[in-house]
Amino acid sequence: MKKSLLFCLSLLITFSLFSQNIGIGMKGFINNYQKKSKSIFSEKYPIRNIDGVEYLSAIAKVNCNFQDKSITEIGCRIGAKFGNIYTVYIPICRVNEVLRLDNIIDIETSRKINGPLLDKATNDVSADLVWQGFELPQGYSGKGVIVGVTDWGFDYTHPMFYDTTINNYRILAAWDQFRNQGPAPDSMFYGTVFYGQQALLQAQSDTLNIYNIGTHGTHVSGIAAGAGAGTQYRGVAYDSELLMATFLIDEAAILDAYYWMRNEAKKRNKRLVINGSWGLYHFGMMDGTSLLDQAVKQMADLDSVVFVTSGGNNGTEKFHVKKIFTNNDTISTGVGFDLQSNSDNYWGQTITMAGDSTNSFASRLEFYNEFFELIYSTPWINTLTNDFINDTCVINNGDSLIFRTTTTASTLISNRPIAEWEVRLSNYTLGKYFVVLSTTSAQGLVHAWNVACLSTGVGNWGLDFAKYKASHILGDSQYGVGEPAVGDGMISVAAYNSQLRGSSSGGARAGFSSIGPRIDGAIKPEVAAPGVAVISSISSYSTETYPSIRDVYFNDKTYSFTALSGTSMSSPMVTGIVALMLEANPYLTPSQIKQILKETARSDYYTTSTLPNNSWGWGKVSAYSAVKRAVDLIGLDEIKEDLIFDVYPNPAKEVLNIYTSKEINLIEIFDLLGRKQISIKGNSIQIDISSLKRGIYIVSIDLEGKVLKRKIIKR
Repeated sequence: MKKSLLFCLSLLITFSLFSQNIGIGMKGFINNYQKKSKSIFSEKYPIRNIDGVEYLSAIAKVNCNFQDKSITEIGCRIGAKFGNIYTVYIPICRVNEVLRLDNIIDIETSRKINGPLLDKATNDVSADLVWQGFELPQGYSGKGVIVGVTDWGFDYTHPMFYDTTINNYRILAAWDQFRNQGPAPDSMFYGTVFYGQQALLQAQSDTLNIYNIGTHGTHVSGIAAGAGAGTQYRGVAYDSELLMATFLIDEAAILDAYYWMRNEAKKRNKRLVINGSWGLYHFGMMDGTSLLDQAVKQMADLDSVVFVTSGGNNGTEKFHVKKIFTNNDTISTGVGFDLQSNSDNYWGQTITMAGDSTNSFASRLEFYNEFFELIYSTPWINTLTNDFINDTCVINNGDSLIFRTTTTASTLISNRPIAEWEVRLSNYTLGKYFVVLSTTSAQGLVHAWNVACLSTGVGNWGLDFAKYKASHILGDSQYGVGEPAVGDGMISVAAYNSQLRGSSSGGARAGFSSIGPRIDGAIKPEVAAPGVAVISSISSYSTETYPSIRDVYFNDKTYSFTALSGTSMSSPMVTGIVALMLEANPYLTPSQIKQILKETARSDYYTTSTLPNNSWGWGKVSAYSAVKRAVDLIGLDEIKEDLIFDVYPNPAKEVLNIYTSKEINLIEIFDLLGRKQISIKGNSIQIDISSLKRGIYIVSIDLEGKVLKRKIIKR
């Protein structure tokens, strides 16, 4: 059956004139956005209008010879700095100039980021035992620790963010990157920052943005750090303080938010744990090597910031295929589209592909009619020889196939060949047309993911790779943990249905929870936490409505609570637990915290004993066991604060001497079960410990209102 076709094919673009390695997104930008073909595609490239000038948001890695003025002198702006990784904002007309600069190793457009029963859940992870101080030196509630939440949909007025008496306000500051009135944070040049209770209550909430005025951030913050507002729906670290950032929807914006939160915590000399209940898949490395991943790892290693993130909600989607090629074989698989999408912005599908480090691969799209007759196929696009963008529009009886592809042989970041397809059918009806992805390679491993693409450039839910013919490969749900959860600096969290201690009801893994591993084989996620029907606060300013489970009347207004599900809910459970650990032992490094969470995670009937695995990680998180381990690791060499004290000898037999230049208010000694053995008020410098049995103890000293601890050994 003959069909009339009309199509146009773009020209090959070479990038050899540029001095540094440019990412696949940057290649797409300079060939498509500047050619004005963006109107028929999703708005995937992050363009900012700042003071009337359009800037491209990017992330750059520079060498030691790089000087800031080399780009600021041509009108660029620098945001956050993480060692040699910068967020950079480039005027659209200056992009090619920046790409020709020396001393920039890698540069990539910022990928767009995709957004967005509590009392039972805190019991499940034994947070209530930590609050009570059961067999611990004291109860812990996150006091003295800052919880940062990067999200959208914050209600700054919700009583959940006061203390348990609903008297003392606990949000320190909020940065709304969408609000343009200013002032911006120090060293930044966009958005509006609010400091203190008066300014935050006057602002009321974050502003209308791409996700409208939502409630996601309010719900997530309540799980991590809400004080309950007089209800039983208390968050995990209910005495912690909060920083909130409503961030623009790209990687540079989130890195700027991290940078701001780090600086705020440093100013206050407090530990910081940051929660991120969002994710992205588009043109990512998916192996933990992206510039975003590198920046996060640097901040964790150099600034001791702890990062916790949701593992993703694609556990039920067969949106991934993997093939080990030998001898130039070829595979084909059907591309599923979201015909039931509830989003007005649904545009089509994005197919991201990544190979191994040594072998190239080629791919193409094939377009079939209802009789499964081939109507059209794109050229084979090879990662080794075809670094170009290909825009084609196929017209067939009024229907259109629109696609765009970008490929690269490898990047300096990951040394992997990468390809990305965007595909749209203007009049897609199930059973009328079929789109098939075919891939071939001489040898080596290739992965592909099929993810919804919105006209706004975001979208993170997977769609199946289908088996339209017997020879097609069916998709699977593996390798489903996306960015930033794949990063080494992140603690990624799976979700399960919470289960009360001693109950036989609940406890199963949430079907939606994404399954690992990372494409280099590393186990992801690390741990699992309750994420099904978790009850928490919702924004009173939300443009969406939710069924209220409980209402609280405060300051002449009604505030509500509702149950939501997702790894967005399980992530802040772990964020709150990290805050408890940091209160118990503020000297833990992020890597120590991750290791403790893994070592103390529990197994049960649902996790099975074959841990770790790529569904549960190392198991179900245990706040109680993690905090106990944190206390055990308090040691003499970890104290590096101005309020220093020393104990000697250690080990000691009869007398323990205490040295400090500060005023001592209270000295207490606990055994490792948390039972108080000795308590002395006042400025004592020598303590009789002859009554203690041999073993390990914790010395707790209140110095000028700050409690510090040491582990000692009684001989």
